[in-house]
Amino acid sequence: MLHSIANTLALCVFQFPDDVLQLTLYQYKTCPFCSKVRVFLDYHDLPYEIVEVNPVLRHEIKFSTYRKVPILIAHAEENLQLNDSSVIISVMKTYLLSRRKKLEDIVSYYPSMKAKNEKGKEVIEYNNKYWLMLDEQETECAYPTKESRAEEMKWRRWADDWLVHIISPNVYRTPREALASFDYIVHEGKFGGVEGFFAKYVGATAMFFISKMLKRRHNLQQDVRQDLYKAANDWVAAIGKQRQFLGGEQPNLADLAVFGVLQVMEGLEAFDDLMSHSKIQPWYIKMKKVIQETAEHRATTPAALAVH
Repeated sequence: MLHSIANTLALCVFQFPDDVLQLTLYQYKTCPFCSKVRVFLDYHDLPYEIVEVNPVLRHEIKFSTYRKVPILIAHAEENLQLNDSSVIISVMKTYLLSRRKKLEDIVSYYPSMKAKNEKGKEVIEYNNKYWLMLDEQETECAYPTKESRAEEMKWRRWADDWLVHIISPNVYRTPREALASFDYIVHEGKFGGVEGFFAKYVGATAMFFISKMLKRRHNLQQDVRQDLYKAANDWVAAIGKQRQFLGGEQPNLADLAVFGVLQVMEGLEAFDDLMSHSKIQPWYIKMKKVIQETAEHRATTPAALAVH
């Protein structure tokens, strides 16, 4: 048994060739989906450049027919555009774990499909975006059991389908909180002076009312904080008392996704309330420490991602 485990671990060790892959992330800093991608790249010590997109004019992504963020451009043998935060993460994680697949080939495993949402609006979907495209050996390297793979996928989906939708009703819960949130958004985002002024006051007012609509759409409680606390406690319960992270001793993709979503609330009243009134703070502190340690390592060690 030990011999088998040792052989598997030995097969999991590999080195990249010397050619450098450059990554450029187009984002809104305060977008939870963009935050998910940043956390993933930071944790895996992947260097990347950031282009902050003006959320009103979006001139920075005029090259793309896909008009949302995040967008990740991988400058390899040809420039590859990756859309959708969960697709980006799955593609890049597959790339890191696979020793034989080219990035171009991996991207082709995640085709976009047009579908209609509940309002009849045409949207782009990626049905397999939570899967890593690995062979049997690579899967054994990534996941100790089949159950751990299914669990990771379940909670990555939960972060996208539920947790993200609780954020806006909480950070825009009252006019005062909405104004504080937009003050942060304008400060961190790419706005002109006049544009920033209007974005702060008009945006805060609009999002206060939109948050009420989102509250009804997602059937949230009258006090939306209770949904936020429950989501956090459900997540902590899923990890259990025997594990540091959902991934065990180290974070997995679900840990990174949940942390990325919650990170955008830092500095806001909703975040302080969450830390005080749920059980999530110990896990969150551990996650922050792990990410910071990786960032410190990157600051002292030249890092490069290689092309297969």
